[in-house]
Amino acid sequence: MHNENKLDKLFQKLVDNTISEKELDCLMELIDSSDPDDVKNNILAKHWENVKTGNLPIKQRIKGDSEVLLQNILFKIEDIEKKKKVRTFLPHPNIGFWSGIAATFLLLAGVYFYNQNTVETSTVPISIENDLNSGVITLQLDNGTIETISENGERKITTTNGNLVASQQGNTLQYTAAEDQNKLVYNTLNIPFGRQFDLVLSDGTKVKLNSGSSIKYPVRFLKGQDRKVYLTGEAYFDVTTDRAHPFIVNADEMNIRVLGTQFNLSFYPEDEDISTVLVEGAVVLYKEGANINTNSSSQLAPGQRAAWNKANNTMTIKEVDTNIYTAWKDGYLLFKAAPFYNIRSKLERHFNITIEDKSGRLDNQIYTATFRNETIEEILEAFKEDTYFEYKHDGSKIIILATNIN
Repeated sequence: MHNENKLDKLFQKLVDNTISEKELDCLMELIDSSDPDDVKNNILAKHWENVKTGNLPIKQRIKGDSEVLLQNILFKIEDIEKKKKVRTFLPHPNIGFWSGIAATFLLLAGVYFYNQNTVETSTVPISIENDLNSGVITLQLDNGTIETISENGERKITTTNGNLVASQQGNTLQYTAAEDQNKLVYNTLNIPFGRQFDLVLSDGTKVKLNSGSSIKYPVRFLKGQDRKVYLTGEAYFDVTTDRAHPFIVNADEMNIRVLGTQFNLSFYPEDEDISTVLVEGAVVLYKEGANINTNSSSQLAPGQRAAWNKANNTMTIKEVDTNIYTAWKDGYLLFKAAPFYNIRSKLERHFNITIEDKSGRLDNQIYTATFRNETIEEILEAFKEDTYFEYKHDGSKIIILATNIN
């Protein structure tokens, strides 16, 4: 009875948008451990009846915020399903339960949005803050409207006159060059921590975006102009050759100019360097606003890495194993003689967590390791074999404990 009352209260908080992250975790754990028939036929049924009769005391909120909340819920359900598959135990044989829960959440959101739109129609573009911790992929259109993107979804993006701009198939958003334009129209794709996504630009250039990244790009490139895009985070570019229209990626104060090539670019605000690793082809690096034809530019050869230090304005170029920098695009976490403080930031972005080292002993420890599909716990257990430590997992936070080790 206690669990039933708690479920009831948490469901109400869910639909009135007052539920906290900790309460959402608790709700999912209670659903996971409860009899699915009881949840569906009693608690959830009651809330659904309230929706149908219009008796939900839903607080005022914009549509975009509700979409973000809904995506977080569905991602949480997806994570629970994945964990169940890995652990090979299912407390209840009702296979359709989770999909039913997800569908009901969609209906709850749909009814709410319909009721809101019938009461008041707003011409102001939806505004959602780009929260890298939200777990939600967002696409900002040229008019400021921000839409959420499901990794497994399908959609078409059209102009106001109905012409196709782009289409999504699963984990890829692909733009078309069908419609001529006389001015640049930009979209911005934001990838949160814990997610990756593929983008195909209108010229056929393929971009694989790593977690915690954002890219601003023209819906269609214009004849006679450079193909310029803007990146924060990390991406692997496979650029379509077009000698008449050089491709330029801007990363803060650096530009990377190419004609047709494959390279990895990493620029996270917290990193010391802007890192460019060339896999094939050729790239030229120069500061924003500088003349590329002067001696202030630097050219890379395949197998080289350029690191631009933002603090002292210096460029270092050296031969590297490119796999270390590009393995992420194939689903690997690869570390070679890397200090833990560097590994930690990559794990935080990959798993959408924070890691706090209260021991003070790990930051400068050097590790070489390769992981694929392992959980954060499995990775930490592997590191423990080299340098022992204890930790606790508290929600989305890993705390490495300040334990005395003899």
